[in-house]
Amino acid sequence: MHFTYQNDLSELEKLATDLESFGEKHDINMAVVHAFNLCLDEIITNIISYGFEDGADHRIDLEMSMEGELVVAQISDNGKAFNPLTDSKDPDLESALEDREIGGLGIFFLKQMMDELDYERDGDKNRLTMKKKNVALPED
Repeated sequence: MHFTYQNDLSELEKLATDLESFGEKHDINMAVVHAFNLCLDEIITNIISYGFEDGADHRIDLEMSMEGELVVAQISDNGKAFNPLTDSKDPDLESALEDREIGGLGIFFLKQMMDELDYERDGDKNRLTMKKKNVALPED
């Protein structure tokens, strides 16, 4: 399923609805849907907040699919090049909260929650692919 969002934070509500629809259609465990919602919300928020410097309207594309037992999300945008897997430093989890720098936790959680992550820059597009196994719900 293909979804398109504008670079406006109000689009995050539509994202949540779209992910629920995809999850229902493909019988995906709600915990997996929520993991994607959290991670995609973080990524799209970062794209909207930091990816575009011209103030113009931009498209952010999301392709959701199934590869066997894996739920796959591929997000692409034409913002400035940014590889969240290598261009962001891991957050300081050891220091006291008041001594820590702000930022970095969202991408850290993304790395922890997904089973596979891949980034590529294709021409003027960032393309981030996230995969997570659709864990079956326990039977009663």
